[in-house]
Amino acid sequence: MPAFRSFVWDPCLIISQILCMVTVFYSVQCFFMTIHSYIGAFQPSLHYVFAVQVFRPMIVIQLLTSLATAFALSIVVQRAKQCLDFVCTVHFWHLIVVVFYARSFPTQISWWILQFVCITMSTVFGEFLCMRIETREIPVSTNPKMEV
Repeated sequence: MPAFRSFVWDPCLIISQILCMVTVFYSVQCFFMTIHSYIGAFQPSLHYVFAVQVFRPMIVIQLLTSLATAFALSIVVQRAKQCLDFVCTVHFWHLIVVVFYARSFPTQISWWILQFVCITMSTVFGEFLCMRIETREIPVSTNPKMEV
């Protein structure tokens, strides 16, 4: 079976997957910020998303976002081997946007630790979900009415 899961270089697919993952990352983060604003006294703002320092409410929001990103990896990427690549790419683009938005480079160690923890959580959980999908039993029968 040399053609099973053969790798084909498709830049359009890779770029669209990256764009989808970045969109999921920011959409889920904004969703959790909105939910948090209804629950507590929190005013959502882009300043919190693209800040070079860590704010308490954003710690929980970013950790929940990394779990949602891992779930999105299992749908969009579907390969355990590529999870780390896509998660690092999403966080690399997040770093670029933060630098341009804040006009400074994040120097707080807590910001970097939070990003590292989020990358680790997304990668590990995403690989776990992708491996569960990859190891599913392949149905042999083509007729859905036929019982084996």
